[in-house]
Amino acid sequence: MSKVKIILVSHKPFKIPEGELYIPIHAGRKIAMQKSKDGNITNSDFNWMIEKTIGDDTGDNISDKNRLYSECSALYWVWKNYDKIGNPDYIGLMHYRRHFIFNDKYYQSKNNDNWHKALCYINENLIDENYINNIGLSDENIFAACANYDLIVSKDAELHLIRGQNLRENYKNTIPGAKVEDFDLMVDIVRKYYPQYNEVLDENINGSKKTLYQMFIMKKDLFFEYCSFCFDVLFRVENQTNFENRTTNGKRALGYLAELLLSIFVWEKQKENLKILKLGVTEVEFPYEIEKLKEMKNEKCPSYFSYLGLKIKSLFLKGKDFQENKDQRKIIRNKRKTYKHLKKLELGVK
Repeated sequence: MSKVKIILVSHKPFKIPEGELYIPIHAGRKIAMQKSKDGNITNSDFNWMIEKTIGDDTGDNISDKNRLYSECSALYWVWKNYDKIGNPDYIGLMHYRRHFIFNDKYYQSKNNDNWHKALCYINENLIDENYINNIGLSDENIFAACANYDLIVSKDAELHLIRGQNLRENYKNTIPGAKVEDFDLMVDIVRKYYPQYNEVLDENINGSKKTLYQMFIMKKDLFFEYCSFCFDVLFRVENQTNFENRTTNGKRALGYLAELLLSIFVWEKQKENLKILKLGVTEVEFPYEIEKLKEMKNEKCPSYFSYLGLKIKSLFLKGKDFQENKDQRKIIRNKRKTYKHLKKLELGVK
């Protein structure tokens, strides 16, 4: 049986699913105490990360550039320190709140509006036994998928279903702080230094299909090929870009561009007739241990009560079209149901 490892990338404590394949990685450990997009990490949360995860700050690393590269600082560490995770035959990347859904019937039963269909994900409440069983997130299912496929990624996003935009327009209009010049520079660099991708760029870059979430499981040789391509392009973009006066999210451009580079890589591999499996993805509202949820409901940490409200509020800050979109209103209703569900948990919440 081939050796498989799945890295779970996070920057804060989270619920680690049961299984032998997972390796939690702390992205940006070198600068973890500096303010991030989520604010400042507490000492207790930092200590949890030290105890439960591997830092991306040893050996050859770009941990100190995490605010530019997001989860890709962890991806780079795995690429350059592959022996430290056991030199597996297959390597995967998932997130603290996003996992592949290996039960497609369950995905199809929940993926029932244009917003979720377009972005190929479903919302879930917690990472618990029901969650694991429903989405089929088990070592056995992951092994079975690897035995039959060379590459596993998310289903193709269909961005035209929600905004009628191509990839460039979507990058420009939906990523806060993003500059479309970065998108154009990335495409120019790929065309110049990787002309073998020109044909798939011509065919797809003006379309609306995209591989989302920087998630994958792939054979080792594909992983090294992807990382070599991805980071060479990203480093060239970084060297030609000034991020100094950007917003916090705008500085994360290289992480967003990596998602597009994965799309380009997948387009090329489809032409090579590799066996590729495309799966739906989850987004977990509260991806924490029960003890963490108990802490969050404490008066000293009111985010337990405000989290959902702020998330709902943020939808309406992005434009009138969000308010008028029926799918978005449905998502808001579902989030309110999630909050009610959490209040029923035995967390001492009254």
